[in-house]
Amino acid sequence: MIKTDSSSSKFIFWKQLPNRIARKLMLLRKQYLIFSFFLAVSTLGWYIRALNEFYITELEYPVRYVNLPPNRILSQSPPEHLTLRIRADGYTILAYKLRIKRALRFDVNSFSMYSLTPDSTSLYLLTKFTYDKLTSEISEPNKDIKILGIAPDSLFFNFTRVRKKKVSVQENIKYSPTMYARQYMLSGRPKIEPDSIEITGPTFMLDTIKTILTEEIILKNEDDTVIKSIHLAKPYNKISYPLSKVKVLIPIDRYTESEFEVPINTINVPEKYSIKTFPATIHIRYLITLSNFNKVSPASIFAYVDYNSIDPDMNSRLRVKLDSLPSFVHEVKIKPVYVEFLIEK
Repeated sequence: MIKTDSSSSKFIFWKQLPNRIARKLMLLRKQYLIFSFFLAVSTLGWYIRALNEFYITELEYPVRYVNLPPNRILSQSPPEHLTLRIRADGYTILAYKLRIKRALRFDVNSFSMYSLTPDSTSLYLLTKFTYDKLTSEISEPNKDIKILGIAPDSLFFNFTRVRKKKVSVQENIKYSPTMYARQYMLSGRPKIEPDSIEITGPTFMLDTIKTILTEEIILKNEDDTVIKSIHLAKPYNKISYPLSKVKVLIPIDRYTESEFEVPINTINVPEKYSIKTFPATIHIRYLITLSNFNKVSPASIFAYVDYNSIDPDMNSRLRVKLDSLPSFVHEVKIKPVYVEFLIEK
């Protein structure tokens, strides 16, 4: 009879234990993979079979309203989304839930509408009468889908009548220190072609619009006349324009400094009085472009003091003012600004 040393047997057992555990885990893993495979196959089969069935569910769709009544515009938009209660097979429902939905084309003028007001500016329609047309709008080939209900059950349209109005177009130049090259400046008012347009929109909005601006015009170190095709700014969604762009001409030229001595005139003096100013003339200095230099002379500048500006409680001086000057005259300086005066009978 052979005796085995117990310590030797324990050593062999612990040495072989990791291999035994590894074999056991591999067996369990293999069984798990087999189970998972058959579970996935059976689940897929059940899912495919389920998709062939018909279901009733709800889908939310964006809506694009078209073909509105003529000469009217919406003052308040109807709902941008409709909730459709539909009946369809699982494949169709899954496809519609996963994809990005294109907006339904809701042809307003093709449905019967009912008036809420005598002038027919507020109308409504019942969505139950739109099932068939909306079903054909969302259906695809070989897809059996039917609309069972629509929420909301009524759509309200608040319209306002539209009219036309002619308004001026104005340039929107962003003024900055670097817009002109050195020794250059604006040489007169910018010109716009066309300088006015006929816009269309709700009366209550047109009444507030006097001018349409262009988009912002940015100039940088310009040394010659600029001609640009500029988009019109469109801050009003419900206003339509006959065109989107205008041509803007911005005259730019080299400038120089000019000066004159001009007499001081008096205005609003009562017949029995006369006013003498001290001094009787002022010195005027301004900037002007070379192309406009010969358009200004002492005779074209009217300097004056106003009798109605006399304040008995103040000292005996009046401010010298200039009549409106051409737009191409810039940075006007006069000296002196105030003159003393004497009233004579």
